[in-house]
Amino acid sequence: ADFKPYYDIEQSGLFTLEIKKTSEFCMSFLGEVCTPANLTTISSSDNQWQSDCNEALLLWKNLSLSLDLQGKQDDVAAFREIIPWFGLNALIHYLTPYGLEQFGGAAWGTRDVSQGPIDLLLSLEKYEEAKQVLRIIFSNQNSDGGWPQWWMFDSYSSIRANEAHGDIAYWCLLGLCSYIKTSGDFDILNEELPYFSEENKSSSKKTPLAEHVDRLIKMIIESFILGTALVPFGGGDWNDSLQPVNEELAHKLISSWTVEMNFQAFMQVQHVYELTEKTEKAKELKDICNRIKSDFNKHLIKNGVVAGYGVVESDNEISVLLHPSDKKTNISYSVLPMNRGIISGIFNKEQADAHQNLVEKHLKGPDGVRLMNRPIKYKGGVPEIFQRAETSTFFGREIGLMYVHEHIRYAESLAIMGKGEAFIKALRQAIPVDYNTIVPCSDARQSNCYYSSSDVVFKSRYDADERYDEVKKGNLTVRGGWRVYSSGPGIYIGLIISRLIGLRVEYGNIIIDPVLPKSFDGFAAQIKFLGKYLNLTYNVKRNEHSPNSILINGKDIRFELEDNLYRQGGAVISRDVFVSQLSRATNEIVINI
Repeated sequence: ADFKPYYDIEQSGLFTLEIKKTSEFCMSFLGEVCTPANLTTISSSDNQWQSDCNEALLLWKNLSLSLDLQGKQDDVAAFREIIPWFGLNALIHYLTPYGLEQFGGAAWGTRDVSQGPIDLLLSLEKYEEAKQVLRIIFSNQNSDGGWPQWWMFDSYSSIRANEAHGDIAYWCLLGLCSYIKTSGDFDILNEELPYFSEENKSSSKKTPLAEHVDRLIKMIIESFILGTALVPFGGGDWNDSLQPVNEELAHKLISSWTVEMNFQAFMQVQHVYELTEKTEKAKELKDICNRIKSDFNKHLIKNGVVAGYGVVESDNEISVLLHPSDKKTNISYSVLPMNRGIISGIFNKEQADAHQNLVEKHLKGPDGVRLMNRPIKYKGGVPEIFQRAETSTFFGREIGLMYVHEHIRYAESLAIMGKGEAFIKALRQAIPVDYNTIVPCSDARQSNCYYSSSDVVFKSRYDADERYDEVKKGNLTVRGGWRVYSSGPGIYIGLIISRLIGLRVEYGNIIIDPVLPKSFDGFAAQIKFLGKYLNLTYNVKRNEHSPNSILINGKDIRFELEDNLYRQGGAVISRDVFVSQLSRATNEIVINI
């Protein structure tokens, strides 16, 4: 079918100029041709545009397993329009580290490539490509077990960061475990890979990937703060603006979010150990996970609220920052540990409910969740605790607090909790299609690309400190930040497949676990899944999650329920049983919720 955008092009146009009253204005377009090119004669620009769109969509159709969404809902139309563009953005992030505001290029960020590209490739059943990414990641592991924050390739391969934030290693473990869980390829653990060597660029000695994992786990355990099973903050966590001001503080600080990442990664590796009959290692890691959870609850949750950070004081007691009791920063809430507490499974149900209520009350703005309830106070650029957050005059990205990547993780936590209506709204807030309808206080945005942040222009950091509450109330215009380059688009497509239409492969089982509001009754999706064409129809009558019956080609299919700490889980069907029912060219699957 011909390309049909969500917008009526004749009514809205593909290009919009918004100009205030002025006597004159000037606009220039600059193009640059760096290499000789053959001229192509275009007889009809309209026909050529249509042809190019159709060709691009065919490429995406083949790459995306023929993924398509159908429904009368405006949300479905918006998702349908953005998915191919986010697919393009995700491929750019995977293959070429460039963005529209990062046109000079960059390097492979260790945490970045372990998220968006891995999620994208696994969701689209590109297992060999995901495996190759993991080979590259673990071949760039340092001999001490850790990684640099980023590294470069080819003739620039000697250029690497000489430090890394405390969370980097966990993303590598999570990416590996996700690959094994989805592909069922346990043999990857036997692949022999080198460590990076500064002298030789790549060490000649290779060891099995399983040894790489064991060395990493040993390094992490040895880093635990004395008397606890809590990892130190180190060079920082995911929020780059909150890097500690000096090395002494780095060893005293504990990031609750990083501790949750440690718990999640170790729990997943522990499960892999169990499945590969490494019983003793599985037991040791399970005991460590229990200690992590116990110390997390003892030291980092105070009065029922998770702190952003703990601080080891001179008497070895642990105080907290970014918490209602915090008088140093006067910041009460941080969304990172609230989201990851649910995603990691370290929260119990009562904690998960309580923290999502706190997010709703204190961390929501019209364009999505904020990283904290207010920005770090600016005091003339003099850092006291954190580096960039206290020195930067630029108020945007992490410092401006609405960072879309973490908002997508918030959407993921909502899906895990089974909150269909909130999940759909969060997904819409993350995309620019028809953005003013969802976020009325926004400016005009390019509607076919990923924005890494949603920022407000203030006169100064002091002005931002004084007027920040107006942002959350929707009284100020929010503007799009850096475009394209992020792991966010790959994560987003992964959520569309694994949480919206609700198809996952986990250790030889098929999980069917869509999370949808009742307004999505009659929603449908098509995808080529496990080599079979599926047409999925969703009847959303009773709940927003957890199927009560599933029919494949008219036959009622028996299933177990997935374990979920926070609600009734999705349907679990053996992969062999599921595939045996897919006997038609296009298989009709009806999911009643």
